[in-house]
Amino acid sequence: MENTNDFQQNDMFDVSQALKEGWTVEYDNCQGARIRGIAYSDLQAWWHVAKEVERGSEYHQLALLELSDKERFALELNCGPISTPNI
Repeated sequence: MENTNDFQQNDMFDVSQALKEGWTVEYDNCQGARIRGIAYSDLQAWWHVAKEVERGSEYHQLALLELSDKERFALELNCGPISTPNI
């Protein structure tokens, strides 16, 4: 999947890049935000985001900051610990 990391630090998180990469952040008032795969499974979307965070992508780090605690826990349970530096 092509990474078009054209994120600028002063931008607010939006899903336009995520949609190009085949995933999105789904917002649910009751359960909070979670990562959802569009072009592939949710688990594959998690792995993609985790891999990009590991590479230092600020865009993907911001996506993690959007997630509910429950979703973040599930992602780390499946993909391993993910640190999100202060950006």
